[in-house]
Amino acid sequence: MGHVYSNADLFWKKDWLHAYGIKKPLVQIVPDEKYPKMWRVVLADGSLSGMLNKTRAADAARVIALRSLNAA
Repeated sequence: MGHVYSNADLFWKKDWLHAYGIKKPLVQIVPDEKYPKMWRVVLADGSLSGMLNKTRAADAARVIALRSLNAA
């Protein structure tokens, strides 16, 4: 079995979530176009998640990234 990724392997550069050892960003969070202080996660297919505050959007992005990285 390969490396199992955890939160310790992830880091942010601006609004892009990265993993150590992987050059391509994993997930992005973007501000909502209509509602200030609300954010969305850009999903793998380019669609957007529901609106969240920035803290919850960042948490959701981490969950999405870890699920993708650790998929068997």
